[in-house]
Amino acid sequence: MAADTRTTFGRRRRSAGDGKTLRRRFLGLLTAVLCLWAVAAAPAASAHATLVSTDPTDGALLATAPARVTVTFSEAVELQLGALRVFAPDGTQVEVGSAEHLDGKPDTASVALKGDLKNGTYVVSWRVISADSHPVRGGWTFSVGTKSAPNSGGTDAAPHGDRTVGLLFGVARWLAYLGFAAMTGAAFLLIAFAPKLAGDARVRRLIGGGWLVLLFGTVAALLLQGPYGGGFGLDRAFDVDVLRATLDTRLGRALAWRLILLGAVGVVVSWIATRLTEAEVRTRQLVGGLAALLAAGLAVTWSIADHSGTGSQVGLALPADVLHLLAMATWVGGLTALAIAILAGTTNLDADERLIVVRRFSTTAFVAVCVLATTGVYQGWRQVRHWDSLFGSDYGRMLIIKSSIFLVLLSLGYLARRILAATSPDLARLRRSVAAEFGLALVVLAVTALLVESQPPGDSPAKAKPVSATSPFDTGSANGSGTVNITLDPARVGQDELHIYVLDKNGTLESVPEVTASLALPTQQLGPLPVKLDQTGPGHYTGASTVVPVPGKWQVLVTVRTTDIDQATVILNIDVSK
Repeated sequence: MAADTRTTFGRRRRSAGDGKTLRRRFLGLLTAVLCLWAVAAAPAASAHATLVSTDPTDGALLATAPARVTVTFSEAVELQLGALRVFAPDGTQVEVGSAEHLDGKPDTASVALKGDLKNGTYVVSWRVISADSHPVRGGWTFSVGTKSAPNSGGTDAAPHGDRTVGLLFGVARWLAYLGFAAMTGAAFLLIAFAPKLAGDARVRRLIGGGWLVLLFGTVAALLLQGPYGGGFGLDRAFDVDVLRATLDTRLGRALAWRLILLGAVGVVVSWIATRLTEAEVRTRQLVGGLAALLAAGLAVTWSIADHSGTGSQVGLALPADVLHLLAMATWVGGLTALAIAILAGTTNLDADERLIVVRRFSTTAFVAVCVLATTGVYQGWRQVRHWDSLFGSDYGRMLIIKSSIFLVLLSLGYLARRILAATSPDLARLRRSVAAEFGLALVVLAVTALLVESQPPGDSPAKAKPVSATSPFDTGSANGSGTVNITLDPARVGQDELHIYVLDKNGTLESVPEVTASLALPTQQLGPLPVKLDQTGPGHYTGASTVVPVPGKWQVLVTVRTTDIDQATVILNIDVSK
């Protein structure tokens, strides 16, 4: 018989029924995932804090000026990094002091006003931190004595924040996930299955490097949370006052606790690197138990400050999210250690020992994937609930992407188990499968970090979508006719982007001497509210900080001037949701 030319770990006879058993388990897991999506028996979860009421109410006309303005939300909010600003008809700010919880109620934000307020319309704009650590914002108007054109003094009262800060904050969160997974999974593999691998410098670097990356990501997130939550620039990252305010928030406290836990984790990591290979079984078990508790504690610092820590079913959602993170870390980190040590070859284990470790971890990975699927589907259903929200929101679309990648990973895991079930496992083929699985796992981590930063649609379908409208115009001059197209994105209360496109009679984008725009809500006698436009391309004008204070059927008044004296104004109607 010709010699088997494949690279093998060793030889161990498996029964023909093993493949059928694996297929049954794989199909059973897929069936369970699909069935879980059909479950819908409990109350829906709340995504972010939503506006419940304002005092004064939207569009109110008051005989006398109020002493303060108050906003009430659907859940507790944090004000340390927030703002509640009130602008008089002349654009000056008239609030006194900082926002506070009215009568100590955590679901309110209130601020006192100056005395002797002038008649006219006042603009109120707010920005708070939701209980799940995300910034939310909005605004409304009220009038004293008589109505006038609202004026916020050209200030973005509830700023979106620096996009660079948001990007860096997301990177910091991703690095923290990556470090946690690498450190936790690799440590689990060593303590549970392969203590001898602690003598491999590559595995020690993986665990120690994971600890350092987690530490760096946590410190960076702590420094960036203040500018991100408060809508500040990157220059405020090292501001002591901003950092102090951050530490008073839910997420700030969670990050601080994570840093404390990392101190204890560092001791365990050091012990693994220097003592694990020579430790007795009882000692390894004790250290393993301690490491598991510390890993769970680290996972809680994510879950308590994110979507799982708010809304309904917190008692179930919080432990489910902790299990999700631990399963993710066990799978991804263990897979990484497996790839760089055992599959790449190591002198610390012989061929039979490597095969035993790989097969044991394969079983553990299958259990971890089952936990990931179950808890992930539950959390996704809890946040989305509606098919419209699944396909009509950024959160839902990212959830679809994550689930699709996860199914591919599930298939790769099934392939790896089929390879291992063979009498002589093909090492080269297994390496390729694990490498692909590892690369996709990193993508899943990135999508997970984006999901954490995204706003879930909650218990109602996504309604806030870009709204467009078109109208012809004619200024009466030669070549003075054409079409105006507008798009308001995302067409909801708060800050939106208004895009105006001017096209000539042939449908080509055309730059004109001047384009101005304003908003009006005739049903509440609001406006016109001027919109600051910047020309961002030929015939393209953008209002990047267009604030819509209340929902309703708004009019967008666009004036197009084609010569020094010829101009035309068109009115386009758009619906703005809450």
